Amino acid sequence: MPKENNNYNIQVKTNHYNFFTYTDLPRWTSYWHQIAETLALAPQTVLIIGMGDNIVGKLLTAQGVQVYTFDFDKNLHPDFEGDVANIDAVLDDKKFDVILCCQVLEHLPHNKFEIVLQQLKRHAGNVIISLPYSAMKYKVELKLPVIKTVKVNIYIHKFFRKHKFDGEHYWETGTRGHTKRSLLKSMGKFFTVTKWYVAPYNPYHVFFILRKKI
Repeated sequence: MPKENNNYNIQVKTNHYNFFTYTDLPRWTSYWHQIAETLALAPQTVLIIGMGDNIVGKLLTAQGVQVYTFDFDKNLHPDFEGDVANIDAVLDDKKFDVILCCQVLEHLPHNKFEIVLQQLKRHAGNVIISLPYSAMKYKVELKLPVIKTVKVNIYIHKFFRKHKFDGEHYWETGTRGHTKRSLLKSMGKFFTVTKWYVAPYNPYHVFFILRKKI
């Protein structure tokens, strides 16, 4: 995973991606959204930033997509190795139909968020981003006669809480200074946000589907 400075310290070790401890059911549902949103754009080429266990990459490849990977950790054997905050220097003039960047940008200080967005715009017409969503979450399920079951998800942002660096995340969506509204404003400088949503079965992940502004 990328790091915030030039010390090149790996935040997440390779063995972190153990199937039984890392790839739980909520993460699988997040993978589904990553794959479904990518395929909906009908790409021929996709760059995955932060390859992790590479399950998403393998499944996209199985669907006939040419997948390339970018990661900070050379032990994961990515196609491109480097710091996402300086991705221009690594990719040069390479272009992709879609860039998939999920659960990555929170590993950088927030002041690099727009720097990364500006660079991603140069390398793809469509970008899919997911970020950790820090909120109090409540689920209400009503079973009413005749009417089908009604399910309601309620999210209350932790705007009152300042996120402290925990060894991996410098910030999370919904916390003080990193509201969804402020993130959408930053994204809007470079992209049109075609939609955003919280993953229903993994409410810790919020997705943003972006299209480059011409």
